Amino acid sequence: MIVRTRNAPDVTDEPRAQLAALAATACQHARERHGERLAVSAADAAVVDRILDREAGAADVDMLGVCYGAWLGEVGVRDFAAAWTGLSEPAAPRLRLGAVVVSPIDAIARRLRGVADSPSVTAILVRFGAWATAPVGPDHAEILASNRAAWTALASDPRFIGDGLPADDSGLDPWLRAEGVAGKDVLCLAAGGGRHAPLLAAAGARVTVVDWCDAQLAHDRRAAAAGAAISVVTASLDDLSVLPAQAFDVALQPVAACYLRDLTPAHAEVARVLRPGGLFVVQHKQPATLQVTASGTDLPLQLPYVDGLALPAITGVAHREADAAEFLHTLDALLGGLCRAGFVIEDVNEPLLADALAAVGSAGHRAVVLPPYLKIKARRR
Repeated sequence: MIVRTRNAPDVTDEPRAQLAALAATACQHARERHGERLAVSAADAAVVDRILDREAGAADVDMLGVCYGAWLGEVGVRDFAAAWTGLSEPAAPRLRLGAVVVSPIDAIARRLRGVADSPSVTAILVRFGAWATAPVGPDHAEILASNRAAWTALASDPRFIGDGLPADDSGLDPWLRAEGVAGKDVLCLAAGGGRHAPLLAAAGARVTVVDWCDAQLAHDRRAAAAGAAISVVTASLDDLSVLPAQAFDVALQPVAACYLRDLTPAHAEVARVLRPGGLFVVQHKQPATLQVTASGTDLPLQLPYVDGLALPAITGVAHREADAAEFLHTLDALLGGLCRAGFVIEDVNEPLLADALAAVGSAGHRAVVLPPYLKIKARRR
């Protein structure tokens, strides 16, 4: 079985080596017990199917499931560019192929136990091929271009922009108010639109606002021209190389992570530019609300819970922006990703936006069963 150590990372050399050894054990078993030559190759799927038919209901079904399941997973890695995941979890390791996650060990165990409708290895590998070659969505350059265009189109939308210099800082986020921002260097990430930076400047902060969309930053430039202590930088959330390391005391990021496929570079960049002990307040779209594409009273989870999943285009719903390239992110990526990047999470909040009296299909009505946002307070170690 896979040996797991406490606090082990998701993928380590030790469990990977064990999986390879188990696959080799399956090849040895095939040779010594059944006289079959078996390589770790999709070409030998029929060989494994014959062996599993003979071994169905065997006394050592659990160990056979582990060995031949490891063989199946290693074939996925070698022949279909899959990747093992979940190696530190108290469950069978999973395999990710494109946007799909499967358990090859459990699949083989079900077959050996005679569970109804358990597919053959040959059929499983056909599915592997389809999953591995399925489109994964736009590349990074296309993502940036799509989202710049989408947010340029929203540059005058009152939902996302400020209306000039605020009279005071009464609208400041409570976590930021408790932290205190006066006299501090504050970074507003993916926050163009003239709503966040002028408010922080009114609270006495020295503000740098970063956004990929120049049309959104135009609002902040006008605030700076009117005297607000704001610097404006055009950059993507996952590449802040124009900013020096440890330059900021506080970072604020409104909803933006959904516009990136991979959050690891973004988390690393925020950690790099924050000073030790610096505060990071970040808001995300709740993963579950992005799994639902329907509206009305019936809101089924329709999309798989896989980090980096490209979301299908959708219009006419309040929780998505038309024509933007958006991606689902799991709680592991949103919360665990911050911890792995060097942050300690101090608080988590789901803004209460539900309204049971709101019209069916409206944002308030939807929020009764699907909270739309997740806000995190994290501290740089």
